Amino acid sequence: ALLAGNVLSFVLSPMHKYVLTLKSKAKIASFTGEFVFATDRPVKFKPGQYLEWTLGHRRPDSRGNRRYFTIASSPTEKNIRLGVKFEGVKPSSFKKALSELPEGSTIMAGQLAGDFTLPRDAKKKLCFIAGGIGFTPFRSMIQYLLDKDEQRDIVVIYSVKKQSELAYTALLEEAWKHMGLKTVVTISDLDSIAPNWTGHRGYVDAAMIAAEVPDYGERTFYVSGPNSLVSACKT
Repeated sequence: ALLAGNVLSFVLSPMHKYVLTLKSKAKIASFTGEFVFATDRPVKFKPGQYLEWTLGHRRPDSRGNRRYFTIASSPTEKNIRLGVKFEGVKPSSFKKALSELPEGSTIMAGQLAGDFTLPRDAKKKLCFIAGGIGFTPFRSMIQYLLDKDEQRDIVVIYSVKKQSELAYTALLEEAWKHMGLKTVVTISDLDSIAPNWTGHRGYVDAAMIAAEVPDYGERTFYVSGPNSLVSACKT
């Protein structure tokens, strides 16, 4: 029934499907890989939106052959980037197949959606709180603002378990130089912190936000990451 539904969906809405060809893949942080795809036709999206990705592979597990992933690239970039975290003794069959995907292989994507996007008013103050691979929508937004040479007042709070899990640090440095984007990094695994670490330690909490974002009452907060981070930030 699931297979029949997928086939019917593709037949009825072919214009909403994209065929992406893997151009390259690389490890960008501990347990994190980035995949760069060429598309059969332009994908029109807003920074922060996501696609449903379908990867046919043998013996899919109970989690199936489809996933929703945020587009890590900016609409200003030619290719589509996908950042994926690979962790655990037994990853899902989908992620295992994706990690082993050879260059030149294709994957299907569709169902473009999402309102986790930049506000139209460029004067609105923002704060991005990212946990681990949850940084991908912010990667899309920041790259877009840099490419468009658009100035916005943004503070980024980036939380990772270990320092080795930090990704897209070069982009953050560029954003600091060209648009004054402030980035605050905190490491939650206290036992893994190096003696020379000068950033924050522990989980994101109210005290950390108050200290680093004193005008928090004037800002719109965007939170992306594990459910535990999102729930804690809501509280």
